[in-house]
Amino acid sequence: MRRTLCLLVLLPLLARAATVAPQRIVTLAPHLTELVFAAGAGDRIVGTLDTSDYPAAARRIPRIGDVQHIDAERLLALQPDLVLEWGDGQPASEHALITRLHVSSLALEQHALEDVPASLERLGRLFGTAPIADAEAARWRRELAALRNRYSGARHLRVFWQVWSAPLFTLGGHHVATEMLQVCGADNIFAEQTLSAVAVDEEAVLARHPDVLVLTGTVAENADWLRRWNARVPPVALRTGAVIALDPDLVNRMGPRLLQGTQLLCERLAALRVAHP
Repeated sequence: MRRTLCLLVLLPLLARAATVAPQRIVTLAPHLTELVFAAGAGDRIVGTLDTSDYPAAARRIPRIGDVQHIDAERLLALQPDLVLEWGDGQPASEHALITRLHVSSLALEQHALEDVPASLERLGRLFGTAPIADAEAARWRRELAALRNRYSGARHLRVFWQVWSAPLFTLGGHHVATEMLQVCGADNIFAEQTLSAVAVDEEAVLARHPDVLVLTGTVAENADWLRRWNARVPPVALRTGAVIALDPDLVNRMGPRLLQGTQLLCERLAALRVAHP
C-alpha cells in the first residue's frame, strides 16, 4: 500500500518534469540558431557552432565546434537538455556523436518556404513561447502570401542560379531557391533536375539562354565568378547587366531571414523587368 501511495504521489511530479520546456539549448546550424531566437528562446542557447552569427546576440554564445567537428567535451560541459540538429543537413559523424553521448536531441528539417513558419510554431510549443513564435509564423506567412499575390502576373524571367564555379554548380527543382523564384514570377532554368545541388557545364547554361544570372557567393566569390564568365563567351544576361548578387545568408539559410531574401530577390527581378522590357 505504501509503495502504491508513493507511486501515486510521484507520477504527477514525473509527468510535470517530462513536460518542462528545455532551458539549456545547443544549436548545430546557424539557421537553427536564428529559428530559436525568432521563436522567443534565444536566451536559452548555451552553445552553438562558429558559423552562428545572427542576430548579434548569437555571436556571444560559446562555440563547441564547426560544421566538420564538434568538441564532445565542450558540449557535455554545457549540460544541454536539448541539442537541435539540422535533419538531413547534419553530417552523419556529428549525428552519430550526439547519439553516442546520449544527449537529448531534436532534428528539424526545412526544404520548402512553409517549413520555416511551421518550424517556428513547433519550437514555440516546445519552448513554451507559443505566443511569440506563432505571431512570427503568422507574419511570415502573411508577407509571403503578399509577395505571391504581387508577382503572380509578372512577366516570367528565366534564371540561372549559381552557387559555385569550380565546378559550376546550380540548384535543382527540389531546392527552395526554385520556389523563391516562382514566388517572384521567375523560372529556374534547371528546375527539371531532381537533386538539390547540380553540377552543370557552361555550354548547358548558355544553351538555355537565361535572362538573369543570380549569384549567391560572397562578394569576393561573386567577383571571381563574373571574371570566369567574362573569360569565356558570357551569357546574354551578363552582357546586358542582368545580374543579381544576393547575400548567401539570406537565401541559403533555411531560417526566418529567408523571407527577407525572397523579398530582395523579387525586388531585383522587378527592377530588371523595368530595365529590360
